[in-house]
Amino acid sequence: MKPVDCEEVKRSVHEYLHAEIQTEENEAITAHLANCDSCEEHYDIEIVFNQVIQRSCDEAPAAELAQRVMERLKEIQDHN
Repeated sequence: MKPVDCEEVKRSVHEYLHAEIQTEENEAITAHLANCDSCEEHYDIEIVFNQVIQRSCDEAPAAELAQRVMERLKEIQDHN
């Protein structure tokens, strides 16, 4: 297993988090995270960031926003 440096880990952390990395590289990143506080902190921030995005996507839009979008779509349809 070829070791990875901090730059490689920080560049790949999103893919690592979403299990989009090959097994050998995944193992190298896991080993690096276990021994590097800076990269582990970066990884933890990425986890929180992804959780915020997920929560935002799960929430329904405000009724007012949904109404404005629907009105705008109707205007567009009426003009075509």
